[in-house]
Amino acid sequence: MVQRDYPYMYARVSAKRKKLLDESDYENLLKMKPNEIARNLEEGAYKKDINELGSEYEGIELVELALMRNLSRTMSKLVEIAPESLEPVIKTYLRRYDILSLKRLLRWKQGGGNQKIENLLVPVGDYSVEELEDLSEKTFEEIVGSIEFKNSPIDYKSFIGEEKDLRKIERNLDRAYYQDLDRISGKIGGMWFEKFVNEEIEYENLKIALRLKKQEIEREEIEEWLVSDKKSKHLEKVLGSKSFEEAIDYLVNEEVLEKKNGANIEDIEHRLEVARLDRALVSQHTEPLGATSILGYIMAKMIEVQNLRMLLRAKETGIQNLETIRNNLVVS
Repeated sequence: MVQRDYPYMYARVSAKRKKLLDESDYENLLKMKPNEIARNLEEGAYKKDINELGSEYEGIELVELALMRNLSRTMSKLVEIAPESLEPVIKTYLRRYDILSLKRLLRWKQGGGNQKIENLLVPVGDYSVEELEDLSEKTFEEIVGSIEFKNSPIDYKSFIGEEKDLRKIERNLDRAYYQDLDRISGKIGGMWFEKFVNEEIEYENLKIALRLKKQEIEREEIEEWLVSDKKSKHLEKVLGSKSFEEAIDYLVNEEVLEKKNGANIEDIEHRLEVARLDRALVSQHTEPLGATSILGYIMAKMIEVQNLRMLLRAKETGIQNLETIRNNLVVS
């Protein structure tokens, strides 16, 4: 029988945390070529996953799939050993990967299903690989109609309704998810996680608001696309700004966004996300005990996989220089 109590889980998470890559590890990886990075990861925590997939895949595709399989396996184990009170919190947080897989599946289906589906799916949450692959055999409408999360009190289907437009379906899934996450963030007694969730909601809304401001969309229409009705001080200022440039100037003056000339909207979104994750990784250490330490590890592990995928892609394309890659890494 699997042990499910906090002391046991803290011990397991502490051991896993020590295996996470640190700043010196990333500096070493920055000096390597893509194949050297792959060999380095194969000798460490990702060995089992790379070896298991090595007969079917190769190169960057192999490493990326191995990273996601490792993340899936790690999170499944944490859910398995989590105390009863913490399990729904972890499952709700990881539901973001179900939402991501469902969005990708719907886009894939609408686009004609030409790409390899296994490369798009992220089986980390409630949906297994088999369930997602079964869904890929259904029609677009059947996939939409089958979306549900039985362990959540949030009725995701009611958010989707009879909507047929893919962009609006994606938005409604996000709205349901962030309501789900917001609902549970205040139930674990940790200020760090609640603050982290609020900042994530703010980031998602800022990202949408800035992109639509860039397109000169009016405030009322922008608000229709936000993932949550929760409006922070920064979001109110951005929504009320007369132009995209005025909104950026405000965020720079408030030190929400680092000043940088000539950046495109994708770069601005990425900088906002990096700044948010940097703050979250630093602030998690202010609550070293309790559920926060476990959720902090989950976030750090997810960021590590994100870092490695970004690093591999950047190295493979050769478009970014080392300093740009280094600035895009999120390291605690």
